[in-house]
Amino acid sequence: METKIVLKRVGYSNVVLIVNGNNSVLIDTGVKGNLNVFQELFSRYNLSPENIKLIVLTHVHFDHTGNLNELKKLTGAKVLVHKNEFENLKNGFIRIPDGQLFFTKITAGLGKLFFPRITSPKPLVADFINNDEFDLTEFGINGKVISTPGHTRGSQSVLIGDKLIAGDTFINLRKGMIFPHFAENPKQVLKTWEKLLQMGIREIYPGHGNKFIVEKAVAAYKEWKVKLFSETI
Repeated sequence: METKIVLKRVGYSNVVLIVNGNNSVLIDTGVKGNLNVFQELFSRYNLSPENIKLIVLTHVHFDHTGNLNELKKLTGAKVLVHKNEFENLKNGFIRIPDGQLFFTKITAGLGKLFFPRITSPKPLVADFINNDEFDLTEFGINGKVISTPGHTRGSQSVLIGDKLIAGDTFINLRKGMIFPHFAENPKQVLKTWEKLLQMGIREIYPGHGNKFIVEKAVAAYKEWKVKLFSETI
């Protein structure tokens, strides 16, 4: 059975459903209070909840883990998180990343001062920990989960052929800007981008906004490398 990759906006963030019959995989769980959206999504692709065998978290910010606990109960799926965010998910706390634009710098600063837990997930103990690379063939999918740090220390993406399901390693908002508005380590984001661009990816499914082709990422990489490293390539 050929897998199908479905991008779905849930609240203001994206989830991706990899439709693969009884071994289907869900990547991220969107903004809380939207369980009905997933039930409708599963039904649209002739899946029952128990067909979802794995939930991959690209990172554990609240807008990507909002329906996690409810979906785990509904589907019985195992949950995969990166090793650098296992404890964050378990304890229900992750720091607010720094803003990369004027208005996001203000937002991050105010959040850290007054609402330090605002980006945090509801606590849950993950079933699987990705140390660096996690093979998905056990779930009947010719793909893997790879470490893509920068937005957060434990950010990870899913690579299926030449398609990258990126979480917030890439976004696609605000007049097409794809560099994450918030990042714990912006220079690490660029190092991650460089690695990904060398892997032959062609299509990117971001954590926010519409999917896009890799040429857009190449152009943004060049611009941000000048901005952050004050050098050309």
